[in-house]
Amino acid sequence: MKIYHIKTQEDFDALMAKFKKEGVTWIKGILPRYWDKIYPYITLKDKVMGFATLGLVHEIYRDVPIIKYKANDTVNNPSHYNTGGIETLDYIKAKVNDYPSYAVGNIIKYITRYEHKNGLEDLKKAQFYLNDLIELMEGDK
Repeated sequence: MKIYHIKTQEDFDALMAKFKKEGVTWIKGILPRYWDKIYPYITLKDKVMGFATLGLVHEIYRDVPIIKYKANDTVNNPSHYNTGGIETLDYIKAKVNDYPSYAVGNIIKYITRYEHKNGLEDLKKAQFYLNDLIELMEGDK
């Protein structure tokens, strides 16, 4: 389960394009075209997405980390990692036999360099890999 928080139509359009490439469908059968300020949270489970309000997120999905999705997000959706038609991380997951070790290595890298290189952005990258690793481990249960 993932929850995305969207703040603009541009962010919404970028996320819908990403979902379309990944074969995600809307709970009612088709991907919506417009961002809804009333339902700024998008839920994703088993390649099916839906909308949620802040109240619903806090009430039902309180243990699920929220991904603040931005069209040009250098942490969760860097455009330079999608060159060639495949997300680089998806390719790595398909080719690296021990992805958890790769994720841990990146967590350590970003945490140890954040004070010297990109600050908060590096901490968010470490958090991205930690959340991805947690999601992978929970899926193995």
